[in-house]
Amino acid sequence: MPIIHRPDAVRPFGRSRITRPSIYFQQHAKRTLERADITAEFYSFPQKYIVGLSQDAEPMEKWKATISSFLQFTKDSDGDSPKLGQFTQPSMSPFTEQLRTLASGFAGETGLTLDDLGFVTDNPSSAEAIKASHETLRIAARKAQRCFGSGFLNVGYVARCIEDNYPYLRNQFYQTKAKWYPVFEPDVATLSGIGDAAIKINQAIPEYFDKDNLSELTGINHE
Repeated sequence: MPIIHRPDAVRPFGRSRITRPSIYFQQHAKRTLERADITAEFYSFPQKYIVGLSQDAEPMEKWKATISSFLQFTKDSDGDSPKLGQFTQPSMSPFTEQLRTLASGFAGETGLTLDDLGFVTDNPSSAEAIKASHETLRIAARKAQRCFGSGFLNVGYVARCIEDNYPYLRNQFYQTKAKWYPVFEPDVATLSGIGDAAIKINQAIPEYFDKDNLSELTGINHE
């Protein structure tokens, strides 16, 4: 029994949450990490050079010259001494900035935030800012719940028919609706706001809210 996400006339079997842009950002980030890994090897062992070395000098082992912290050079017969230099080390900052840019694109495509992807900001956001940043993800989850509800009802209908070995009619289930808990667990401030709103609404419309429909807003099971 299929559980379809966001079906429409063009795509009756729904749309995947793994979109092509998100795949592109993931593959691009993978290539960036690979290039950063290669650059890190050169970053660990900076390249050095020697000028003015006598042609009669014994050749130095490259690996020994790379890992040695102290090198000794003597003057030649003319009294000239070689000069040792080092190339500028490549920086890892461009790769970090590129990853952050790709993470921003991936976050915009999926509804996540940079904090969710590991890029923590220096100044922590307030509770209201964190809640607002996840609003896109919450809306996407609510839309998915509406799509998945009919699929879950079909699964329940078929399962009941198989278990009872009886072909129930579809119209016997038309009033059945899927009940969902809140997408995000409400905090104390949210629970307080829900309680105040429920009291005021019940004063205007008696018994509009009870323990059954309040559990859908708070996620608290009263049983």
